[in-house]
Amino acid sequence: MKVPFVGGSYQGRSLNINSQRSINLYPTVDQEGGKTVVAMFNTPGLTEWYDFADTLPIRGMCVFDGNLWVVVGDTVYSITAAQVATSRGTLNSDSGYVWMVGNQGSTQLMICDGTTGYVWNGSTLAEISDTDFPGASSLTFQDGYFIVTEPDTGKWWISALNDATDWTATDYTTAEGKPDNLLAAKSHKEEVWAFGEESSEVYYNSGNSDFPFTRLPKGVLEFGINAAASVASSEDALYVLDDKLLVRQIVGYDSKIVSTPQVAYQFEKYSTTSDAIGYCYQQEKYTFYVLTFPSEKKTWVFCETTGFWHEWNSAPNNDRHRSNCHAWFDNKHLVGDWNNGKIYVIDLDVYADDSDTIQRERTATVVHQNQKTIFHHALTIDIEGGVGIATGQGSDPKAMLQWSDDGGHTWSNEYWTTMGKIGEYRKKAKWRKLGHSKERIYKFRVSDPVKVVIIDAELDATLGTH
Repeated sequence: MKVPFVGGSYQGRSLNINSQRSINLYPTVDQEGGKTVVAMFNTPGLTEWYDFADTLPIRGMCVFDGNLWVVVGDTVYSITAAQVATSRGTLNSDSGYVWMVGNQGSTQLMICDGTTGYVWNGSTLAEISDTDFPGASSLTFQDGYFIVTEPDTGKWWISALNDATDWTATDYTTAEGKPDNLLAAKSHKEEVWAFGEESSEVYYNSGNSDFPFTRLPKGVLEFGINAAASVASSEDALYVLDDKLLVRQIVGYDSKIVSTPQVAYQFEKYSTTSDAIGYCYQQEKYTFYVLTFPSEKKTWVFCETTGFWHEWNSAPNNDRHRSNCHAWFDNKHLVGDWNNGKIYVIDLDVYADDSDTIQRERTATVVHQNQKTIFHHALTIDIEGGVGIATGQGSDPKAMLQWSDDGGHTWSNEYWTTMGKIGEYRKKAKWRKLGHSKERIYKFRVSDPVKVVIIDAELDATLGTH
């Protein structure tokens, strides 16, 4: 009988009811055949690209004027493609998410840390001194205007054209669909999306002489957001963690909830969600929305291409993923570490996180048959064999199996088998004499730094009479 070893991560209230977990493994699909899942692959590893030798977090990154700009703690740096870093100044804060955008002429870079705005003008970095500047709880850019949301109000403001140092006391509008505070503004497909605590609004550039942006006639949406930094955009969609702790995908003006009931259940258990951070990236043919809850030390990833979720974590504690922010620079996906001042390249052909072990784990859905006893003779997991490396850990890679017969409350001992040394391409992971149970959950794990591909699983079993 088939065992469902390929799929997403959906851990609900009980592992016995429509639950499964995918940690550092993501499902792929056969696009030619619709949405048929065909295999699970290892998530990418991390290779060091630059090390600031700091114990403070990488708070934000963006590409501006041909360089990568990075905020490390309270210090702003520019880095060339040749990895030459130059300090450009400091902020008044050294923790928390930062927004960074440059203007179209590459003459100014604006940074906001959730309250204060700063501008790099080509030679110096300085706090915005214009007395009309309202502060900034988020930042975006569109049609030559730097755009900020004013903290603890329903207002969003625009700068003078291509000048983040110049603000006018009347250059704002108020989101009035509901009397809630705005948390974030995001430019997406030539429109400004203003996200509030309970509602959201969409604006376009109408060219009005008093204030150039006008709300769309039906541009009030009946949902807000929970975390300002959760807002992220892919090529086709916007993603937010909404005010009900549901992840919404917005395409055009339509939004749909993409977090499953099981994923939503996990989010609802978290004590702190307002600091959630989101970013999108595309690797090979798959587009991902990465959502991290820093206070909870959890990272969840939604695949836009397949519609599946998986979990992503890192050593040493196997909790949240190391990435705190993302930028595409020098034809590389770069991410900044949340606590050690390093920038990494995301690479599917790397099987460790900066030399640290990646624990990859798949927990399948429950195996049962009308509450009858099942005798488990052998379990074979169809993997890509022969993935061993030349020397050291992973030269004879191993896979671990555990099982639970009580709904995931307790687990068996670990049982190990080989995944195949170099050249053993026909090797499959197989375990024999697995006992019997009325309900069983299998867990598969690999910690060696090797490629992991799960294709299918087959259980050789006999059904008892009662």
